[in-house]
Amino acid sequence: MTKLTKAILTKKIQERTGLSRRKAQRGLKEALESMKIALQMGKEVQLPGIGRLVVVERQRKRAIRHHMRGGCPSSIVELHRAFPKSVRLLGGKDMSENPQPTIVHKKEPEQQVVPARSRSFRVAVPSWRRRFR
Repeated sequence: MTKLTKAILTKKIQERTGLSRRKAQRGLKEALESMKIALQMGKEVQLPGIGRLVVVERQRKRAIRHHMRGGCPSSIVELHRAFPKSVRLLGGKDMSENPQPTIVHKKEPEQQVVPARSRSFRVAVPSWRRRFR
């Protein structure tokens, strides 16, 4: 799998539109910058044929800290992540080399097997109790 860099994108824009390399580069830079600004403002970016880019907030990580100062010997602490927000591609199509249709089947409820009851059972008795019977 090869990476698609800005240089490759600029070259493809230049080939398809017939613009100069500098104009294609400037157009790509402006398009990416406008998407970045829209995402920073909390808007979603629609990309036809691909999906939409949405800013989502990550959940805080929870950790158990032992021997903290105070009355509690251990407590659960919510840690802040370095980057609490992330960009996700939602509603994207399958863009793999060999796309397969997604088939969703309703899961049939499984019949639960009820074990047969046995009449005999044992009770765990401590060894010291056996002496006093």
